[in-house]
Amino acid sequence: MAGLPDNKPVCRVSIPGTHDSGTAGIWFPMRHYARTQTMDLAEQWDAGIRFFDLRPKLEGDKLKIHHGPANCHLTFEEALTILRETLEQNPTEFCIVMTNCAGGGQAAVDMIMGQIDNSIPQGMLAVFDPDIKVSDIRGRILFIHRNAPSADVSFPGVITRGWPGNGLSWQTRMVSSGGRDAQLWAQDFFTFGSNDPDAYLSAKWDNVYRLLRAFENADDGVWCINHASGYTGTGVSTNIKKNARTTNEHLLEYLGNHNKPIGIVPIDFPQQELIDAIIFLN
Repeated sequence: MAGLPDNKPVCRVSIPGTHDSGTAGIWFPMRHYARTQTMDLAEQWDAGIRFFDLRPKLEGDKLKIHHGPANCHLTFEEALTILRETLEQNPTEFCIVMTNCAGGGQAAVDMIMGQIDNSIPQGMLAVFDPDIKVSDIRGRILFIHRNAPSADVSFPGVITRGWPGNGLSWQTRMVSSGGRDAQLWAQDFFTFGSNDPDAYLSAKWDNVYRLLRAFENADDGVWCINHASGYTGTGVSTNIKKNARTTNEHLLEYLGNHNKPIGIVPIDFPQQELIDAIIFLN
């Protein structure tokens, strides 16, 4: 990221990310249907990943990263420490962390904000503005939260309003504690209503492609999170790897013929060639 122009809007940076970033540590047998990554957070960083999707669940007095019912054997505090220490060693870089509470209700959401406050120095927290520039975020972490804390609990970064769930939205907003907000185009079509992998894979790529093309000509200040991740089926037959293989191949082929920004793209099992292709767009 040292070569990125300081005046480049962050929303126009093409950023490779991972979906359910902390799942490399899931144990057998749950890894067959809940693991979406084989690289741990440090390995993802070294590969070029700069968007991390962390899903803490409150268990006892600890926030532990989960994917649904699957324990990832990584605490939220440990994940934040890895990212903080890596960023301290690479001050020209920045990263974006999305939090999504995996269980524990409002108490867990509020605790997520407190854990960030305890783990990340104030000077390392990016202050959000819709047209925040690369120079404003170097050496910092921008937090995007899928869950809003209690009214009396402060939060870093932004919370999302109107996340699309299982679909695509042009109306999602990102809102900071200071009231600064931005339009977010978000695609998170993560599963099909029936167990029809081939039909889902076709529909999934249609959604990814639709947002890729739209974002090429987006107005300044529009942000984009375009999930390549998804699954069909249940139990041990969730087809996560099949979706990743097929959608990632489509995405890599697309990038070979296009050179405009694509925003943030969270991926399951990203191969190095795809990560590099996204970075190359910058």
